[in-house]
Amino acid sequence: MNSLLANASALPVKNNEQVNDEYVTVQQIVITGNKITKQRVILNELIFKQGDRLLVNRIGQVVKRCRHNLLNTSLFNFVSIHYTIQSDDTIVFHINVDERWYWWVFPIFEVADRNLSSFFNSGDWSRVNYGVYLKRDNFRGRNEKIIARIRLGFTTQILLGYLSPEYNKRGGWGAFFNFSMSDQLPYATLSNQPVFTGLETEMAQVAYHGSIYYSLRSGLYQRHKLDVAYHHFNVSDSVIDLNPHYLTTDANKLQFLELRYEYTYDKRDSKIYPLKGSRVKLEAVQSGFGLWQDELNNFKLAGSYDKHVRLHESWHWTSMAYGEYNTSNSLPYVLNAGSGYESFLNGYELYVIDGTRQFTMKNQLLFTLLHPRVKSLGFMPLTQFAKVNYAFYLKAFYDFGSVWQENPPITNTFVNDWQYGYGAGIDFVTFYDMVWSFNYSVNKHRQHGFFVHFNLAI
Repeated sequence: MNSLLANASALPVKNNEQVNDEYVTVQQIVITGNKITKQRVILNELIFKQGDRLLVNRIGQVVKRCRHNLLNTSLFNFVSIHYTIQSDDTIVFHINVDERWYWWVFPIFEVADRNLSSFFNSGDWSRVNYGVYLKRDNFRGRNEKIIARIRLGFTTQILLGYLSPEYNKRGGWGAFFNFSMSDQLPYATLSNQPVFTGLETEMAQVAYHGSIYYSLRSGLYQRHKLDVAYHHFNVSDSVIDLNPHYLTTDANKLQFLELRYEYTYDKRDSKIYPLKGSRVKLEAVQSGFGLWQDELNNFKLAGSYDKHVRLHESWHWTSMAYGEYNTSNSLPYVLNAGSGYESFLNGYELYVIDGTRQFTMKNQLLFTLLHPRVKSLGFMPLTQFAKVNYAFYLKAFYDFGSVWQENPPITNTFVNDWQYGYGAGIDFVTFYDMVWSFNYSVNKHRQHGFFVHFNLAI
C-alpha cells in the first residue's frame, strides 16, 4: 500500500562529521528483489540517475519521493531504499522491492448498481453480475497490462484491453474493446433516482466501444494522453417509447467518434490513499464529428484539483474541487453527466443529479487511528501474500456542490440547487490497493444513513 510503510536509512557522515552542506555524486544504483520487473521500469521512477550530484541534506527527501513513486506504480507491496556515502564523496543506493502477484484469474460476483449503498437500498438481487476476470499485470516485466473480462447476469459484457506504460520523454499506448448488452437498464431519472425497466422478450440495449490511445510522460509527474474512441448504442423501441431522449430524439441507434485529451500533474504521495501532495487534471473531449445521421455533437471541458496537507503527525486535511462544462444543453440520457455516477456527494449515495454543468468540492479531516503496520502471515506459502500492511483512519467530511440542467423534470428537485452533505467515518487501508470506507452521512434534506464504499477515493 502506497502510504503504509516508510523505510529508509541514511548515513550522511564523512570522517565522523556532518557534511550537510556538501554534494555527493551517485556512483551506483543497486536494485534487488525484482525477479520479474525490468530494471528500467524501476529506474524510470527515480528522481536521480547515475552520475547526478545530490545535496547531502536533501537526500532523505529524495529517498522518500522515489519510494512513493515506486509504490505508485502498483507493482510492489513494499519498497525500501538505503544508501551509503563513501569517503570519496560518492553515494551508493540500494533499492529492494517486494513484487506483487501479477496473475489474476478469479470469478466475478459483484453488484451492478452505482455503489454498494444503492444496491443495499434497492435489495434487488437481479442487479448482480457474475463471470470471470483475467488480468496480467507487469506483463513481460515492463509494467504492461493485459485485461480480459466476461460478465453475465444483470449486464453481459466482453472486455479486452492492453496498456503499455510511458517512460520519461517516451510514449506509451493502449487499446480497448468493450461489448455489452442488457435486458434491464435505467431509462430515466425521476424523484432524483434512476428508474429501471426490464424487458422479457428482447434486449433493452446492445452497445460496443473501441478505443486506442497514446500517452506521453513529459516529466516525472506530468502525463499527456490522447484517446480516439468509437461508440455505438442500439436500444429497443420499448425504451424509446419510455424515454424519447434516451439517445438523440426518437432514435434507437447512436454512433459517434470521440476525441479526448487529458493532462495530469500528479505529485501525491499515494495514488490510492494520499496524505500529502497535490494533483491537477484537465480534460477536453469532442464527441461527434458529423459523420452519421442523428449523431451527438458535444464538447466537454472538465478539471479537478486536489490538495493533501499534513497538519500534524496524526492529522491530515484533504480538499478536492471538480468542475465540468458541456456545450450541449441536453445530453442523451445514456450519456448522463452530473453527480451520482462516477462521483457523488457524501450523503447522496442513493441519488443521481443529472445535468450538463457542475461544480463540486469535497473536504475531509483525517486522524490516524492506527498508524501503518505490517503483519507477517507465517502460514502463507506465497511470498506475495505473506505480509499484510494495514492502517485505520478516522475522518470528518463536508461536501457541497451543484449540478445545472435546462428544463429538468419537475420531480428532480436536487438539480439547479446547491446541495451539501457531512458526516464522519472510518477508512481501512490495506495491501493490493484496497480501501474500505464506513461512513455515517447527513445531507441537506436531513436524510441520514450508514454507507459502505470500497476503494473510495476522495
